[in-house]
Amino acid sequence: MDKSSRDDDGLARLLKKADRLLSPIEDALNLLSGLLIFGLMFLGMLQIILRTVFRSPIFGYIDVVEVTMIAFALLSISQVQRLGGHVRMEILVGYLKGAALWIAETIGVAVQMFIVAVLIPYSYSHFYRSWDNGDSTIDIELDTWPAKLLVPVMLSVLLIRLTIQLLGYIRLTFSPDSTPVAVPVMKTVEQQAEDEIKGASTP
Repeated sequence: MDKSSRDDDGLARLLKKADRLLSPIEDALNLLSGLLIFGLMFLGMLQIILRTVFRSPIFGYIDVVEVTMIAFALLSISQVQRLGGHVRMEILVGYLKGAALWIAETIGVAVQMFIVAVLIPYSYSHFYRSWDNGDSTIDIELDTWPAKLLVPVMLSVLLIRLTIQLLGYIRLTFSPDSTPVAVPVMKTVEQQAEDEIKGASTP
């Protein structure tokens, strides 16, 4: 079987389709995360001005930060996983090539899937208790359940992304010479530097 045939197998087409469907959702969530961060920065600036100049801080500012902070941590988590932008140890993996590399990546993603799958029901239970008990913040009594519901929802999106990547790595394990599909490709230091130079030189 030649390389073009391996790159166009049924699993590769399925992974490409799944990646195309999920990527816009991840990008939209990442954009929402950026807008929330920008909004909170503006609110923080306003808080400083009102507190120092007018001696009248925003009532409930800490509550708003507390409730929205979870969005910063989770809304972009699946996109970061897709792009391979998460922090990870590559000291050993960086020396692997071919099938050995893809086996190591498969094991790593499988472990991530197990952890995320365990966290989803527990985080949902945490949300349900908050919703059932009517938990709220101290000062302005904001409901905390929307923020807590975000945890199992975003972990579920991440689990879908990890499932796609697991299938992608399994495909490469059995066909190491195929073109990677729907998985982040580890770059060398030289490649990362070259990408940064190209990005900086682009108008």
